[in-house]
Amino acid sequence: MNYLIENFKKNVDEVRSFFMKQESAPTVEMFGPTKSTKSTIMTELLEAASNMLLGYNVGDVAQTTLVRLVLMLNSRMDSEDVIVRCIPYSDRETMFLIFLLEIKKELKRFLYEMRDELEDCHIDEKIVKNILNPTNRSYHCYEYVITDESIHRDFVKMMEKITQSIINAPELLSDEADAEYKSRRKINKELKKSEVYEEIVDKRFHSDESIKESLFRWYNDLVDSLLGSFVNDWNHIIKGENGCIEAYIACGKISEKNSGVIGKIIKGIYDEKSAYSLVFDEVNYVTAPSSKFIEAYDVNVKQKKLGNTGRKLKINIIDTMGVTQVSTERDDISNEMEKVFQRPTDAFLFLCATNELPTTYDECISLLMSKRKKYENKVFVICRTKADEILRNKLMNQWRKDTGKNEIDEASYPKYLQSAFEKFREEQLECNKEKRADEYTICGGLPIQYLCTAPDMSKDMRKVFTNGELDSSKVFFILFDIMKEIDKKYVGNNDRMWLYSTDLKNKPLNISSSASALSTTISNALVTCNMQQKNQYTQYDRNDIVYHWNSVYCFYNKLSWGEGHETRAAVYGSFKLYLKNMIESWIRKMIPKDDMLHDIEISYKYLDTAGIEETELEKLKETFTSTFRNLVSYNWNYILGKVAKQLSYDCLQSELTQIFSNCSYDCAFKKSLRLFNQKFSDEEYWKNHLLNLVLQECDNILQKMYVFDEV
Repeated sequence: MNYLIENFKKNVDEVRSFFMKQESAPTVEMFGPTKSTKSTIMTELLEAASNMLLGYNVGDVAQTTLVRLVLMLNSRMDSEDVIVRCIPYSDRETMFLIFLLEIKKELKRFLYEMRDELEDCHIDEKIVKNILNPTNRSYHCYEYVITDESIHRDFVKMMEKITQSIINAPELLSDEADAEYKSRRKINKELKKSEVYEEIVDKRFHSDESIKESLFRWYNDLVDSLLGSFVNDWNHIIKGENGCIEAYIACGKISEKNSGVIGKIIKGIYDEKSAYSLVFDEVNYVTAPSSKFIEAYDVNVKQKKLGNTGRKLKINIIDTMGVTQVSTERDDISNEMEKVFQRPTDAFLFLCATNELPTTYDECISLLMSKRKKYENKVFVICRTKADEILRNKLMNQWRKDTGKNEIDEASYPKYLQSAFEKFREEQLECNKEKRADEYTICGGLPIQYLCTAPDMSKDMRKVFTNGELDSSKVFFILFDIMKEIDKKYVGNNDRMWLYSTDLKNKPLNISSSASALSTTISNALVTCNMQQKNQYTQYDRNDIVYHWNSVYCFYNKLSWGEGHETRAAVYGSFKLYLKNMIESWIRKMIPKDDMLHDIEISYKYLDTAGIEETELEKLKETFTSTFRNLVSYNWNYILGKVAKQLSYDCLQSELTQIFSNCSYDCAFKKSLRLFNQKFSDEEYWKNHLLNLVLQECDNILQKMYVFDEV
């Protein structure tokens, strides 16, 4: 892969092509409770120089950054060669809205708490920290802000001005709130004074347009300051068709003694004082796998008798924030899992330490069962980590029971270790419908795996178990098994073919369709569906009802995940909204699957056919077409679910962001309902998006039916 490193600065198309090929590799997303040793496992996959850099993201309690990492491993590269791709949020307004919502949440809490002392109320450092480091860890920037006196001072002054404006205009906040509470309490005895305060603070926050403008200027300056740190380090800044920046890319060489520009970027992002969670949604770190990982892969390929087919070890590993990093409350774990399921992947590897609290593990399993539709067409594996710690505890507990001694003798060690392992297997690993029905269902019948992650602790154990059972490198074989299961998902019991393209800018296989004739008919039908059923959501657009801010906040969050929300509010307005499900039911009825499948073809225009005989090529095309249509048919409901989520949120995101940034919660909720009606009543909305989204999801399946590689 040296040619890419050498030509990197000269040819951006080479870089684009490389990532296009890399993204075709098996992608595995690792997640689980905090301290499940995700980061420790990653060190097995890399050489020392890269481990030293990525080790900056390992804290004593939790990872230091909130930016998702995708480790892209490709054995065509050399271990000292690294490419870093930083992917920003789709637009600055996306994260700015989250920032605004956190400010409002904290001001509501603070001003109600200080309601009896409002005239002497001032912003203190605790409030600033709560805003800049929110408890839900959607971002954190406090440590960065306080290192720059100017940025910090400007924010404090701005928040003080905003707070005083809310307190005093148009009259003292407590006076209006007390009067409002007294009046409305006569009608509804269940009304809480805190709710009245929250409602008025929300309205006052949005009554002055300059509040948002000043906050956005400060936020923009902060983001520019962060990006300015690397302004001369990027080799390429990739822009999309709309002119928005899609990626910042840097390439370089690293060693254990000198990591150069790559080290500067990674250390900057992973610094404990970093604020890059406001800027980057994801970081891709591309390098060679560890020599041990490559060696294990080559042995695995030989065992599968694939021969010398040019196959190299190529895999993507997604590392995520621990699902209990915010808290161990069910709702918080659920929210973090939803974020995990938003990122496209081929497989999920759920890691949970064997010494994790049983209540936390059981909560995770319960939530995974309730979210099965999110991953039911993906490979899913459960792995219990820190197995060596449990084995050690089991054997020592049994030894003390039998002998009363604290130190086990060398002669008895193998026997007690073997006994401990059998108990561990029975208690933790046996996965069948009768004993572990939930885990069996989640994994689709695949066995529960285990890993030892403390080399010093399992050193003596490996003398007894000599086949690698207790070696941390067992992760290699867990990943090989997952890769095999991914292949099964797309091509049955065969291994996916490795294909090549004749064109730097195009993939070997592509989708072509003549289904555009269906577009007008379907779009008209969907407008009619909305006309007939829009009352499902427009019924809540009423001036005589006020909706509680938390209900609206939950609705918006869940909408972005493709989930519905319903409330049972006693004082404020209640609603039951499942927009994604509503649209999915419409398109399921209106899109003729068989006609759509018939009209979708595979284009082989860019397939490199060198060395392939004509009869073999025709057989390949026939197999691909048949398998592709069967896969699309099998995954049809999943495809429509993905499309419905995009039609109910993604395609409207920029407009929804503007609404929720500029309006109080109650007002924003009602305006969003009007936006839905406006879009769903517009034939052009469906024409512009529906067919393209369906074809894109079909193309996503096609691109996973083979591995795209270099010639």
